[in-house]
Amino acid sequence: MRVLTLILGASLWSAPAVAQGLNGAPAPTMEQRMEAFAQVTAAMESGNKAAAADELVALTESEEWSMFRAEAYARLAMLLKNLELPYSALIAYSKALAEDPQGVGSEAGKAVDLADQVGDQAILEPVFAGNIGLDVDEATRSRMAYLAARENYRSGNLAVAGAMLKMVKPNDPYYPEAKALEGVILSLQDQHGNALAPLQIALATGGRAQRGEIFKATVTLNLARAYYAAGNFPQAAHYWSQIERDDPKWLDAQFERAWAHFRMEDMNGTLGLLQNHVSPYFHDRYYPEAAMLRLYALFLLCKFPEASAQLDAFQAQYRPQQSELLGVTAYTKTDTFDQIRRHIDDGRSDLPKMVTLAFESEDRIKDSIGAVSSAEGEIARLRNVGANVFAQTAMDWVNERRGEIIETEGGRILRRVKKMETELSEMIANSDVTKLDLMQMESRLFERASFTGKMPEAKRRVKRKVSARVTERKWDWQGEYWADEVGYYRVDTTPECPENMMQGS
Repeated sequence: MRVLTLILGASLWSAPAVAQGLNGAPAPTMEQRMEAFAQVTAAMESGNKAAAADELVALTESEEWSMFRAEAYARLAMLLKNLELPYSALIAYSKALAEDPQGVGSEAGKAVDLADQVGDQAILEPVFAGNIGLDVDEATRSRMAYLAARENYRSGNLAVAGAMLKMVKPNDPYYPEAKALEGVILSLQDQHGNALAPLQIALATGGRAQRGEIFKATVTLNLARAYYAAGNFPQAAHYWSQIERDDPKWLDAQFERAWAHFRMEDMNGTLGLLQNHVSPYFHDRYYPEAAMLRLYALFLLCKFPEASAQLDAFQAQYRPQQSELLGVTAYTKTDTFDQIRRHIDDGRSDLPKMVTLAFESEDRIKDSIGAVSSAEGEIARLRNVGANVFAQTAMDWVNERRGEIIETEGGRILRRVKKMETELSEMIANSDVTKLDLMQMESRLFERASFTGKMPEAKRRVKRKVSARVTERKWDWQGEYWADEVGYYRVDTTPECPENMMQGS
């Protein structure tokens, strides 16, 4: 057993003294405090930190001295931090703040610093969500506000979350993320016009703070979505077009941009953007709605044979994917998290690509994996001093927190997979009905032709010559896909709907 006997400086014991008792009870006296912490003080004076930590653990479990429980957790946190056990210290701080937030509120800043260090900010979010009024410095309050807002956002308390985000200061290290979240919340509240300003601020401040391309792409996508929801389809299409071709979110942007063109009744633009999704390079991706949107565009152009072929291709591609998703739903939460972790760590997992792609560039899952790794590293260190009561207690805490993260994130991933499988199952079922609709529309066209002896003429449209820029080359589609063509498809076709056979006639 390794003995922990380093001498602690006096500053370690600047733990907060509880100003008043819990639930309005009289404040404990100094004599009571000295009595409660007598064994802790004796161990510290002899330089035995391990014994002091053991005594503090006992104090947290004591019913006789329950009025000092929060202070004991706070002192234990400082001791564990000094012993280079940051995750254990963070958990002790979270317990102290949950026990008596007002009494140990001055320790909130230290808790936030430890959360940043181990990568587990989420552990403090529930505590801060209900205690934003603690007496702390401005910088700490700003950080608390951001974490409290995230908790309220996840709980669906959007108005509260939005109000808390207003408290995040421009000099806060997470100010870009706070403004990005504010924009998302406003959009969820159907305040799409008001969402634009915070999202623009997030984009600008994130750039200055060198947040990277993933953050930039995420905010840009949300800007486009806000414009789309506000009915400004041209501006939405503009922001979706800003996503670079090599960005992981590029294919999402192409699909969503296609919706903007669809709403602008630009079926050629819609089909050109969605041509990427039916290319063999993305056959293992999950874009069933893109296939349906492509079918609708062809339908509105009265290109029934092409729409029917698109429907057959949809069923051929997505029936096997639906079976794969159904298989994943049988995984446990732990197995699912482990598979995603393996994929992000070394690119190997048993999950289909259509599942892993949704998470491989997500900050939340990366933070969770980082926190689990920190927990596992600390558990290994605690085993070296496992004979001490405090070490076993801390190991239980950290292991429990590790399990909570795995269960939460594994469950979140599984819920997404189940939603995908349900959505796809409904689309496949509805596609059979759509097939009948297409056959009926096509038969109507031929019935009219049988009465007149000729196919009705399509509505005349102005023909526009498509010219290539000096920096571009243009050639007709030859039926083959080339990697360097993906992203540059243009469709120039005319509707085949006769004047007397428009939709709704």
